[in-house]
Amino acid sequence: MAWLCRGIILLLGLLSQTDYVQACDDDCKDDLIQKFQNLLESQLDSKMEQIIMKIESKFETLLEDRLENFLDTKLNLKMDQISNSLTTNQNAISSDLQSVKEQIESYANSLDELNTSNVFMTSQLIEHLAQDKETDNAPSSQNISNVNDSLNELKTLAKESNVILTELMEDCKGPSNTTTQQLNDILESTEEMDLNEMKADNVTGSSLITLSNEVERCPSGFIKMSSQCFKMFRDSKRSWSDAKTKCEQEGYILAQPDDSVAVNLRTKVLETHGDYMSAWLGAQGDGSKLVYAHGGLALDNASPLWYPGHPGSNVGAENCLLLLGGSDFRDHPARPYVSNPCAWSQYTLCEVK
Repeated sequence: MAWLCRGIILLLGLLSQTDYVQACDDDCKDDLIQKFQNLLESQLDSKMEQIIMKIESKFETLLEDRLENFLDTKLNLKMDQISNSLTTNQNAISSDLQSVKEQIESYANSLDELNTSNVFMTSQLIEHLAQDKETDNAPSSQNISNVNDSLNELKTLAKESNVILTELMEDCKGPSNTTTQQLNDILESTEEMDLNEMKADNVTGSSLITLSNEVERCPSGFIKMSSQCFKMFRDSKRSWSDAKTKCEQEGYILAQPDDSVAVNLRTKVLETHGDYMSAWLGAQGDGSKLVYAHGGLALDNASPLWYPGHPGSNVGAENCLLLLGGSDFRDHPARPYVSNPCAWSQYTLCEVK
């Protein structure tokens, strides 16, 4: 502002000098004043512009600092909230996991108790059946009643085990298909056994021993059909001879299903492994018919289990028995057998000896 003061003083000094005033008329004075005003306005605008720029610069710096501090405060607060929430959730999850672990241990103990009872009841059942076998007579009414009671208790135990396992799967949301299948197989086997009918038909103790084997469980991962246990190997497709070797290496035989279970076996295989899951069975042609390798049982060429047109002339040693899947199954669901070249690659279906 010093330059402004000096300018005003200079102007007043000029105007106060008599000689200058006398030499300059009114228009001259007005012109001089106007020029001075223009000079002042120009200088003032320039200074004001500089001042405004400085103010804006300082304001921007101040605003940035304030905004940065505000964001830091909000961010720290939000991070604290997230950290607290994570800690709370972690504690809740740990508590839930501990609860599930305790439930699993409880269910496991219950299943162990039921399994112990199951084994005991099975041993009692076999003991009763063995007594009948020694006499080689029809079972007495008392023994039939005892066996019937034992079977009913086995049914109850199996159902209780199934209920417990279902609850465990619901709580833990985990797969347990193998154990569930085993329990369902127990129920299926025991429900099919009607000792009252056996009494009416005068079944011998030896037959009861055979039927009692149905109560036994198949190994894990096997499909149970009546008294037979089957397992599909899907690791790769093989020729018939390689499939036979694979089963023998595993300690089994290439499957030889009874005629009474063949249709249901194919249905179960397709339900479990997919519609297009054809598999080798254990029979090979001998020139006139197909014969099972284990035991030498021959398949009747007129069996209703053959797919239309089979075996036909496909009964030589180069032809083997196939359990048929795919669209052909849907066309003829009750005719699962075909005779195909043994060299073809198919899946392997094994059976417990």
